[in-house]
Amino acid sequence: MHRKNGPDNAFYFKQFYIQHDRSTMKVGTDGVLLGSWTEINGAQNILDIGTGTGLIALMLAQRSVENVHIDAIEIDFDAYQQALENVNASAWNKKIKLSHSSLQHFSTSLRYDLIVSNPPYFVNSHKAPDPKRNLSRHTDELPHSAIIEGCKRLLHPDGRLCLILPHSEGVAFTKMAASANLLCNKKMSVRHKESRPVERLLLEFAYRSVAYQERELILINEEGKRTHPYHEMVSDFYITD
Repeated sequence: MHRKNGPDNAFYFKQFYIQHDRSTMKVGTDGVLLGSWTEINGAQNILDIGTGTGLIALMLAQRSVENVHIDAIEIDFDAYQQALENVNASAWNKKIKLSHSSLQHFSTSLRYDLIVSNPPYFVNSHKAPDPKRNLSRHTDELPHSAIIEGCKRLLHPDGRLCLILPHSEGVAFTKMAASANLLCNKKMSVRHKESRPVERLLLEFAYRSVAYQERELILINEEGKRTHPYHEMVSDFYITD
C-alpha cells in the first residue's frame, strides 16, 4: 500500500523510508500510531527502547525541533544494523544516536524527558520457531517490569513514558506502573472499526499527576477508509490514503 514498486521493497513515508527485510519488527500500524500520538513538545532528550527498524525514532525526529537528541537502543544486531542504515539515509542522522544494547545494560548520564517504546507483549504464550521473532514479540528479554525499572534510572522526574500495548497487557502494565508511582495521565483506546473491541492502548505515564485525558480512536470507517481523526494523525507520514 505504501511500498515502492522495486527491488528494495522498502516502506516509503513522506520524508524518509524504512528498509525492514532484516528485521523481525516490520513497519506496522502500532509503531506509526505511537510515533504520531506521542506528545514531544518540551522534550529535549528522548529515548526509544527497542527501536527495531528505527521507525519511531525517525518519526519523532521529523516532528521535533532541530536541537532535540534521540537515543535509540536495539538488542537484535541485524535490526540494529538495519536501523543504522535507515537513520543514516535520513535527514536526521545527526539527531539520532543508535546503540546495540538491551535496556538493562544501557548506560548513560542523561535523564530523558521522554521515553517511548513499542515493546514485546506476549507473556507466557506459545512461541514461534524463529528465536529472533520471539525476541521482538515476547517479553523474555524485555519484561514490562524492566521498562518500569528502566524509568527509575533513566526518566527525568518531570519526564514521560509513552508506549502502545494490546488492551489486556496495557491494563496490566498500568497497574504495575502505578505500584512504582508511574501514573497513567493519558490514554487512547484504539479500535480497528467501531464494531470491534478495543485492540490497542496508547498510554502516557509520569511520576507527576496531571489532568487525566482519555480518548478513543477508530481507524477504519464503514467504507473501508481511514477515519478523519486517524487520517489527521498520520497525514504527515503516510503517502497515500
